[in-house]
Amino acid sequence: MICFADWEMRGELAEIWASCFHEPVRPAKYFLNNYFRPENCLIYKMGDKAAAVVYLLPARILTGAESVQAHYIYAAATLPQYRGHGYMAALLAAAALVGANRGDQYSAVLPSEPGLYSLYEKSDYNRFFKISTLSFTLEEMCSMAESGIAAKTLLSYGQMNGLRSARLQGKTGSVLWSDEAFGFAAGMGRVYGDKMVCSRTAGKIAYALCRRIDSDACMVLELMADGDTIRDLAANIISSVPAERYGFRLPADEVLFGKEGPVSDFGMLKPIGGAALDQLLQDSAAPYLGLPLD
Repeated sequence: MICFADWEMRGELAEIWASCFHEPVRPAKYFLNNYFRPENCLIYKMGDKAAAVVYLLPARILTGAESVQAHYIYAAATLPQYRGHGYMAALLAAAALVGANRGDQYSAVLPSEPGLYSLYEKSDYNRFFKISTLSFTLEEMCSMAESGIAAKTLLSYGQMNGLRSARLQGKTGSVLWSDEAFGFAAGMGRVYGDKMVCSRTAGKIAYALCRRIDSDACMVLELMADGDTIRDLAANIISSVPAERYGFRLPADEVLFGKEGPVSDFGMLKPIGGAALDQLLQDSAAPYLGLPLD
């Protein structure tokens, strides 16, 4: 039976999360205590227990100068003993119906590993979002940051999310988040040890969400900056997250210090409620998901 979760199920949902993602319970509890809403959670019940779960986090998709309502499929999981019976496919179909009934026009998802793209394709998701991945040595980063000033800057989630929305204008098909969702993503990142690095240059702001991969490497999961703010931001990244190697995930059509990186798939999209992909694909070659809570 498929139904909505309820508040009293958070302990059980935390156990499913920890079991399926092989993580400590802390990330699950952070999500369930700070951003969980029963109306955004569908479960597949076997008897009185949940066998599988999907969360439908509210989002918006850019369609030209406007945006439309959508959802992001998050932390989809089936307990090991119930896999192979089609429960997740049934939940994804139910999520599309629930989303369409509440006015969502698209469903987005980021498969946790490349092999899962084919699984979601069976549920009518399309490879859609792209990123460009760049890498720099510490020496190259220092060269970029030359004349930049490393100084701590505090920005509100609203300021950062406003910059993000402005930078993505024109990238039809890209995902926009509410200030609340942006704040949750940043908070969830802190649970995993990520660091938000911000800068301000002549009144213009910039930010980079940084994750230490190992003792010598840092991955910038998302960067939003105007051209003349990047040197100060690079200086702040070096100061805040010292490393020998730095990687960057960027929208697919962007360059960083004149360098372009290889483009790869980074998420999928399914039209629901009578929407279509054709116009989105015609209007943009670089739809961007970003902050995907991966």
